[in-house]
Amino acid sequence: MSTVFVDGHYYAYRSFYAITALTNSRGEPTNAAYGFASALLRMVEDLHPTQGAVIFDGGIPAERLATHPAYKANRKETPEALEKQFPLLQEVAAALGWPVITVDQEEADDVIASYIHAADASSCTVATNDKDLMVLVAKGCKIYQPQSQGFSLLGPAEVEAKWGVPAEKVPELLALTGDTADNFPGVPGVGPKTAAKWILQHGTSEKVLAAASSLQPERFRTILQDSAEIVRRNRKMVELRTAIPLPLPLKDLTLRPDPARQVELFRRLEFKRMTREAEARLATQGPQQTDLFSR
Repeated sequence: MSTVFVDGHYYAYRSFYAITALTNSRGEPTNAAYGFASALLRMVEDLHPTQGAVIFDGGIPAERLATHPAYKANRKETPEALEKQFPLLQEVAAALGWPVITVDQEEADDVIASYIHAADASSCTVATNDKDLMVLVAKGCKIYQPQSQGFSLLGPAEVEAKWGVPAEKVPELLALTGDTADNFPGVPGVGPKTAAKWILQHGTSEKVLAAASSLQPERFRTILQDSAEIVRRNRKMVELRTAIPLPLPLKDLTLRPDPARQVELFRRLEFKRMTREAEARLATQGPQQTDLFSR
């Protein structure tokens, strides 16, 4: 059994900006929906999942905002053309057979982490580019990232090669470097290479702080001591919440594609190639084929 959890907002934005101009004959934007459908179809071809879910953000947990009120405050408002397409993205996912999950006032990262902790992680893949989720590789899952030629699956070796520390230490690294995408800065002047060196030497960001008076390069000693509060705050910010009650039990995450629904949706969106492919599936498999994604 193979289970894939999709970071819905990441793929929504990725799809929207990858295809900059696409509308139907009524002038409605469809670029994100097209890219999203293409991405999910490609995941099926690449990973052959039998279970999975597309998980969208439902808000920011109060405890994270209490820790850092400016969390994600630097992000621009969602473009109107993308905002209009979010209902379509959910329609696309459902027609292709993916359960769609949103938990009120919870980020997708934490919902995904809760599922990974409840599942057999070794059979799970997470489709994302989010740095916070790299720590899940330490639990046994892999990170899926498409490329122009093929795709990559990041396991422990790949994460360590990219970040310079083992997967379980990525949150410790981020505590020192911060994350500008989420609007929490790190220790001034400390980049990933320096942070990785310190984490490998001392084990955790807290132990790095304890050793601040003897760290190399020497110029960072006072800076790090002055940044202790920032480091501790960051470590709380990147800690994934893994005890969120699962909105759907794992046994209900079977992928159930509906070719008839796909035909109707893709015709409405005027995705000609996808319509033809869905019509072919409908002709050979019937209106609903629960094991279409099994290979």
